[in-house]
Amino acid sequence: MNRGRILPAAAAVLALAVATGCASRGTAAAPTPAPAAGQQPPAQQAGPGGQTGGSGQQAGQPRPYAQVIPARAVTKEGLFKVHQVNSSLFFEIPQSELGKDIMVLRRTVAAASLLGGTTRVVAFERDGNRILLRQLSHGIIADSDSAIATAVSAMNVGPIIAAFNVESWGPDSAAVINVTRLFTTNISEFVGVPQIQADRSFVERFEAFPENINVEATQTGTQAAQPGGPGGGGSPAQTISPRYSWSFYKLPEDPMRPRLHDRRVGMGSITHIDYSLPDHEATTRRYIRRYRLEKQNPAAEVSDPVNPIIFWVDPATPQWLIPWVVAGIEEWEPAYREAGFSNAIQARLAPSPEEDPTWSMHDARHSMIYWRPSTTANATGGQVVDPRTGEIIKAEVNMYHNVMNLLRNWYFTQVSPLDPRAQSLPLPDSLMGRLVQYVVAHEVGHAVGFPHNFKASAMYPADSLRSRTFLERMGGHVATLMDYSRFNYVAQPEDNIPPHLLIPGVGPYDRFAIMWQNKPIPGAATPDDEWATLDSWSRMQDTIPWFRWTTGDASADPHSVTEAVGNEDAVKSSTLGMRNLERVTASILRVAERPGQPYDLLSELYGNVVSQWGRYNGHVAAVIAGAETWERYGTGPRFEPMSRAKQREAMEYLNRNAFQVPSMFLDREILRRIEQEGVVQRIRAQQGNLLNGMLNVQRLNRMVEFEALAAVPSQVYSVGEYLSDLRSGIWSELSQSNPNINVYRRNLQRAYIEAANTAINPPAPAANASAAQQQAYTAARFSDARALLRGELVELQRLIQTATTRTSDTMTRLHLRDLDLEITRLLDPSR
Repeated sequence: MNRGRILPAAAAVLALAVATGCASRGTAAAPTPAPAAGQQPPAQQAGPGGQTGGSGQQAGQPRPYAQVIPARAVTKEGLFKVHQVNSSLFFEIPQSELGKDIMVLRRTVAAASLLGGTTRVVAFERDGNRILLRQLSHGIIADSDSAIATAVSAMNVGPIIAAFNVESWGPDSAAVINVTRLFTTNISEFVGVPQIQADRSFVERFEAFPENINVEATQTGTQAAQPGGPGGGGSPAQTISPRYSWSFYKLPEDPMRPRLHDRRVGMGSITHIDYSLPDHEATTRRYIRRYRLEKQNPAAEVSDPVNPIIFWVDPATPQWLIPWVVAGIEEWEPAYREAGFSNAIQARLAPSPEEDPTWSMHDARHSMIYWRPSTTANATGGQVVDPRTGEIIKAEVNMYHNVMNLLRNWYFTQVSPLDPRAQSLPLPDSLMGRLVQYVVAHEVGHAVGFPHNFKASAMYPADSLRSRTFLERMGGHVATLMDYSRFNYVAQPEDNIPPHLLIPGVGPYDRFAIMWQNKPIPGAATPDDEWATLDSWSRMQDTIPWFRWTTGDASADPHSVTEAVGNEDAVKSSTLGMRNLERVTASILRVAERPGQPYDLLSELYGNVVSQWGRYNGHVAAVIAGAETWERYGTGPRFEPMSRAKQREAMEYLNRNAFQVPSMFLDREILRRIEQEGVVQRIRAQQGNLLNGMLNVQRLNRMVEFEALAAVPSQVYSVGEYLSDLRSGIWSELSQSNPNINVYRRNLQRAYIEAANTAINPPAPAANASAAQQQAYTAARFSDARALLRGELVELQRLIQTATTRTSDTMTRLHLRDLDLEITRLLDPSR
């Protein structure tokens, strides 16, 4: 059995097709002599009823070549010849290209939104005098010489997207087919708009290259009516005419050798189910996503690659930002050099139509940094891969123009006290450019195959993030660009950290991951041959913590949260972050008030500082019922509950900070400029979100289980102790001799009751709910957590009733009476 080369089972369809008399993926039922150009090949043996062709369908009769492709045709040669005759587009597909895997990428060229697209793998197959376009699947595989290969191949047979009559036969039996309707009619796999109207849909341009064919077409269709909300505002059905690009790219006939995936290292991957391995199961094989980097000089320790990774920069990129975009791409170059590849990743400016009229940013061969004219404050990165091996064919980064607004808000809110350039707005172009570079570099990380690594923000001691020496040695405050660590809000003004060290860069984890992904392993001929070396690399994290990656099945690791800095000690880091936040809040009126300008900026910045306060609280809350994780393969425990001391410390922080309203948010000078009302609800929203998580049944059940498995239960922070501590923080007024509860605390207490009600009386799942939703409902309805919460509410009701008799404040008394009735209702909803 050939273990060294695992082939997609779809390839074995050829053998099956010949055996059944059906020519599939370019293999005729029997060899036939090649006809002269324009002549029909010898007829196949008639099938039942005198029909011809393996499908039993009568195909049209081919015509002489010159009648179909006249001298006036516009012809371009590449992967195969493409002809345009008037408004029709013809593919002339030689027999050698039938049955080959072709990736088709559809992308938007011109429309109200330039986003969206599809990717699929297809093959052109001959069926008598017809050519079929069949979609291929590579999800299940088997060795071509294994007994199960034929059965697996049969399962992989994909749908026929379209069937084309052979209009003529070109030289060497090349099939000439009219493919115009692929782009101008309602073929679902090629459609970009609904209800295409063929009379107003047409091919715009096409190009042919040795590896691919590109086609652009306008599709006119009808966009469905959009219903409005309660106040109307919908839109009627309307005609739209976007322009799309399709790039037909032939996948490598010599596929790249894949590299096995490892959950200990963060890599995007593809998945195959392999039915031909000797394991006593249907084995899932995962291969990482990566570029095909091969050394020009395999013997050299460092060599230029045969084909470097090239990212093209969109011509729509603002001219002043182009150097920063280029820097974001090339920031990764030293990491590739450490892996053995010099000049491996390069940035190039896309040529203008005048410089190269055939060039297209939507070409499957071109990895792109798109600059999108969009109000979306975001950026994304991803890639299209060969589904057989994980080889990245085309990487794509979308930079939405309004990401600069997001960057301004982040930087100002988190570290403006540490950088004089950020203490007035707008930010200088040099600073904004550097922030754009940071985002480009992060998204390029996604594009070359890396998912997020939220664990990295906890791999350095919190105190070290205030040390210039440490930050310079490590290259920043987080081990990877692939975290959502943002900017170093742990550092304080007195630490004198240079501003360039406040922004993440390519870190030690990134260099490790690039090495793991790309470094050649001498002597390895198959993916399995590489495993011993890959495993030894992965185990480097046993002694080097910043090489660790987020554990995939961990939902409660307080060291793996987003938007955090220094969450190795969330309490300490959030405390330091709050000091900077106070400084920021004190500055926003000075920064944002501008004569002659509305207060929109002040309102936006105020909302950001309140949200940042909520994030700090959330980072601390994650410690409670949390379990630190460490992905391992057979070398020890993967989960370790947080210590009782750490959880109690977190609870004390929340009682001091999250459940008391910081006075900085109640500045009338700010509030009376931005709103007539809203701060009370704004604070409640943050606290309510926090409480919903803290009283989540899954969290409480986790605490119950931690206690049940503990060797010494008394050393565990029990759920009973937790609920008691939470009560003492939120309901501390109930122990006063004359309770007086202000409006913010009243809202907090109502939010507590609402969260408890959600946990005790979860809404019944819908009839079509998934099994997971049904299980979650059952877990919430029948668990110790529900019993504990009900007991807590009974005790709380007793305290409320007692406090009601002691208060002299009317609003407090009415509030407590209302809560008393509400607790009665939720303890017995039938009443």
